[in-house]
Amino acid sequence: MVTLSFREANLFILELRFSSSRFLNRAMLAQKRASNIMIKSKAWNWDLSIAPWWEEPAAEVYPLLFKWNKMGFKKFLDLGCGIGRHSIFFANNGFEVDAFDLGEEGVRKLDKLAKEKGLPIRSKVSDMLSLPYEDNQFDCLVAYHVIYHSDDDGIKKVISEIKRVLKKDGEAYVTFNSQNSDSYKDLDNKHITENTIVKEKGHEAGIPHYYAKKENVENLLKDFEILEFSYKEEYYPDYMGAHYFVLVKNTKQPLP
Repeated sequence: MVTLSFREANLFILELRFSSSRFLNRAMLAQKRASNIMIKSKAWNWDLSIAPWWEEPAAEVYPLLFKWNKMGFKKFLDLGCGIGRHSIFFANNGFEVDAFDLGEEGVRKLDKLAKEKGLPIRSKVSDMLSLPYEDNQFDCLVAYHVIYHSDDDGIKKVISEIKRVLKKDGEAYVTFNSQNSDSYKDLDNKHITENTIVKEKGHEAGIPHYYAKKENVENLLKDFEILEFSYKEEYYPDYMGAHYFVLVKNTKQPLP
């Protein structure tokens, strides 16, 4: 009879669990490729998203506002506005702001706050896979922790929509999940492709998340000029989240 130490037994169980997960992930990947259908978008439940930082502008947008104001940009799109922290910030500083989000509750909160502050923000409930705007409409846009809420096909569609609604030489600031994030490696999350998981718990349950490597991001943005590219890891009590932060300019023509 073969006997295992406590440590060896635990390692065996972990390896078995990981192998089973890889097998299931491959099966789901094959099923996804066979169907060739983008995952349907799903909104956040803002009643469960109570973190205070969602009410304050991200630190990264302050220099963008100063830069875009100096460049004479006026028409701004808050792509995936949530409860409107960036919409309010840009409108307060003289920009003409359009905002949209798939979550009706988030847009209602933005509308209420904009009314209280007397800010003429044009808001809509809509899906980022089909932006409800004309071609060449915006000077600049921010999509902060937004466009990766999709799968491999969906994120390509969103980026093509960003290019469509931006004016020539317009700029966009977008963020991407990195595969270094703990959530990408968490075996409790369901992988539907190599790059995409669907979270099972919390306020993001059922929402797809696309995770990229640096080369994935560069390839996705090949039809833009990349002006700035940075990587950051953020540590919290129970997990580490890693993201790419990218500023692009709409100068290139899309490849055929």
